[in-house]
Amino acid sequence: MHQLLNRKYLISFFYIIVCVIGIAVWRVLPIESTPELNLPSVTVNYNWGSTSPEIMEMEITREVEREANRLRDVTDIRSITQEGRSSVTITFRKDAPVDYRVLELREYLFTLDENLPESISPPSISRQVPEELEDQQTFIVYTLNGDMAPRELLEYTRTNIRPKLLSIEGLAEVAIRGVQDPALMIEFDIDQVERFNLSPRQILMQVREQLSWRSAGFVEEGISRYSLIIPPKFKSIADIAGLKIELPGSRKQLVLDDFAEISVQDYPAKTIKRINGDPALTIEFVKESGADAFTLAENVLTAMDEVEALLPEELSLMLTVDSTEELRQQFDDLQLQAIFSGILVFFVVILFIRKLRAPFVIMGSVAFSVLLSLIVLYLMGYSLNIITLAGITVALGMLIDNAVVVFEHLNPGLPKEKSDRISHITKEIGNSVVPVLGSTFTTVGIFVPLLFALDELRIFLVPLAVALTVTLVCSVLIAFTWIPYSLVWLTPKISEQKKTSRVSKWVNRWLMKSFLLKSKLRWVLPVILIGAIGIPLFAIEEPDWDAEEGTVWPEFTQVYFDNRDAIDGWIGGLSKKFSEETYFGSPWSRNNQQTVSVYIRSPQGTPLSEIDKIVQNYEKIVDPYAHAFTYYEANISEYFGARILFVVDPDFVFRSEPYQFYAEAQYLGARTGNFATSVQGLNIPGISTGFGGGSSNHSIRLQGYSYDELLNLAKDLERRPKTSRRVREVDINSSYYSRRDDFQQYILRLSEERILANDLNRREVISTLMLDLNPENTVGRVEFGGQEMYLIGRSERDKAFEEDMMNRTRQFGEVNFNISRIGEVVQEGGLNEIRRTNQSYERTVSVDYLGNYRMGREFIESVVETTEVPVGAKIEFGRGFFGFGSDDSSRNFIFVALLSLLSVWMIVSALLESVKYPIFVIMA
Repeated sequence: MHQLLNRKYLISFFYIIVCVIGIAVWRVLPIESTPELNLPSVTVNYNWGSTSPEIMEMEITREVEREANRLRDVTDIRSITQEGRSSVTITFRKDAPVDYRVLELREYLFTLDENLPESISPPSISRQVPEELEDQQTFIVYTLNGDMAPRELLEYTRTNIRPKLLSIEGLAEVAIRGVQDPALMIEFDIDQVERFNLSPRQILMQVREQLSWRSAGFVEEGISRYSLIIPPKFKSIADIAGLKIELPGSRKQLVLDDFAEISVQDYPAKTIKRINGDPALTIEFVKESGADAFTLAENVLTAMDEVEALLPEELSLMLTVDSTEELRQQFDDLQLQAIFSGILVFFVVILFIRKLRAPFVIMGSVAFSVLLSLIVLYLMGYSLNIITLAGITVALGMLIDNAVVVFEHLNPGLPKEKSDRISHITKEIGNSVVPVLGSTFTTVGIFVPLLFALDELRIFLVPLAVALTVTLVCSVLIAFTWIPYSLVWLTPKISEQKKTSRVSKWVNRWLMKSFLLKSKLRWVLPVILIGAIGIPLFAIEEPDWDAEEGTVWPEFTQVYFDNRDAIDGWIGGLSKKFSEETYFGSPWSRNNQQTVSVYIRSPQGTPLSEIDKIVQNYEKIVDPYAHAFTYYEANISEYFGARILFVVDPDFVFRSEPYQFYAEAQYLGARTGNFATSVQGLNIPGISTGFGGGSSNHSIRLQGYSYDELLNLAKDLERRPKTSRRVREVDINSSYYSRRDDFQQYILRLSEERILANDLNRREVISTLMLDLNPENTVGRVEFGGQEMYLIGRSERDKAFEEDMMNRTRQFGEVNFNISRIGEVVQEGGLNEIRRTNQSYERTVSVDYLGNYRMGREFIESVVETTEVPVGAKIEFGRGFFGFGSDDSSRNFIFVALLSLLSVWMIVSALLESVKYPIFVIMA
């Protein structure tokens, strides 16, 4: 240290370099909302119309899992199958080359797609991110709406907006969502098709062939080879209508126009999005990894302003999501915090140290520590984001601590001459090593056990730990170099110390008396302190005493929860007051934007058009009050119903129009039958109708490798509890994860004997029925009219009723028949979703018991104990008292917490050369 302090130019140039490079890095360091955090897992998604979960699981999910099992480094495969949707999540080892495994998976799925029906959409493969960061992955989203047909809106966006945006540097993709490609629709006259014994599917394949680019071989010219490609033959609807169709077993021909109508229509939608009553779509901007979020956001917003200026009058563009707004706010808050912290530190240091040079030396140490940490983070490949910023922000307080500790050890008794100062600092600096290293390494040591945390936690906690550790280590380096350097070479000669003033003596005397009083009242002060701060029991959420699986709280605690409003006021202290009146309570936690929200849950199987009619009723009653709302947005789906959001104009919050509409919306919701409706908003109690009341249910979870065996076990469990008159209902199709347990499916059971007796062909019968039942009989995409679209064949009938389908006379060759003669349609309940983990199925049986929870639990336990469980299956019911630690995440949390305590104890023991004293540090 003595030789280092004598080399003032070396230290000076070092800090000049840190300052210059730090400022340069600050200007080029990428700024992102969230870091690029991908778990070692991928998710494969398939969509297939309204296909039932059982068929989806059998035809798609199982096949995808079979292909996934061929991959190397796979540790876990989980799947969720719902109506028309299949999702398979594949988890790999931590150090597996996931990108290469994804390439292999794409090859396997490409082979699989050749054997799947054409109506199944191509698979999407996405990397999984932690759930805590999923809602922050979206970068920028705009909504485009207007008085224009959905397919026209889509074509306008693709032609006039998207090409202008793709050239922006740092932009990975501009995705258009909410409107699907149009469809080339061929509507068959079923009577004519059956009369001439035609196959609609073969006709669709002929049309598809004439609308496809086809290879015609190649020609060679010298050393070059040129492929020959024939463009699509049909250019217009008239060309398609003139397609000649040969009649089976005859030389006669018909043209397609004789028994079908051809048109370009919107694709049969499952979802609808409208803004202010007009069709809408979303334009989503996807950022490239590592691109600077601020710069890219400014370029995107500028480009969209130019686009908006050129829009037709009937179109409207609105920014709905800008993830950089929160990031900008965080940077503004960080700057504001730095300013206030600097001012506060300045006055506090002046007050207690009473040296004018102290705040400048200490703030210099903090500034250089931050700049050096930015340089190190940049060299390590990290960006500035909400996680690394959190680490730096947490470390700021300790940067000041380290600087103050070192300064206070070196500044007292600082000699006048520089040579004497070097000797003084060399002698005294050793006394500050233990407290500085102790506080720094114990903080760093807490984060070391995170290396043993679960992947979902470690993947985004490690960047936090790295940022904090780098900043603290840099602060130690700066504190032990900058402060001695500044005290030796940047501090002027010290004048003679004046005699201690009378005020100073009075302050010292008062402090000594206060310390003596504190020593005498050492057992009273903690009680007073706890009483003032309060016991934060109010932060505990009230347990659900009627929950299906019970509660971890013993029954005697219910006395407190029943009277907590009166008790918390006495024992909550300042903590409760802070919680209610600052950040956690009013007014900070409230959203200043007033809204009215309407949620409509439709019965399963409700056509989208029927849900849309109800939504249009709300759009109709809001029309007289439209000027009082900034906008209103409707999202309609066959899967869940509809959600409508009305955003109140701030100028009308204290006027009557929004509240008049709110009353009319509640009245309309109360009058809407067969649908569950909720109308809420404006900080006024709303209404909810049709959702049903609460009930005390008990859930039994089943696991097994055979779907049929698990179903039989569930049916056995359904039969056994019904022997008790207290059991009101047993649902074997309940879902542990979803509230919608009303899934119903129609099953057409054909009799093979009757089919053969009527001289019919099963395949052709089903092919004819598909035109009546499925509006999405697509054979893939074709190119027509200069754009890609789906080719769909269906019946000219818009709706098919069970009675008409079963009893209508059909013709197959020379045979007349109806479906009721060869089969029947049965309605059955089914699973809303099928879950499987490593090929093991999960199923939930829900029992509604009329009695208190304990009686119901004991009864079901007795039923479970007497139930015979097949080999490979198991039954889970209930959980232990205070069931914490029963799952992997809880056990891992306990393990990491104990490792953190052990790490701190070891570090403090090594610094203090004591086993006993670190215990006091940990307790503190």
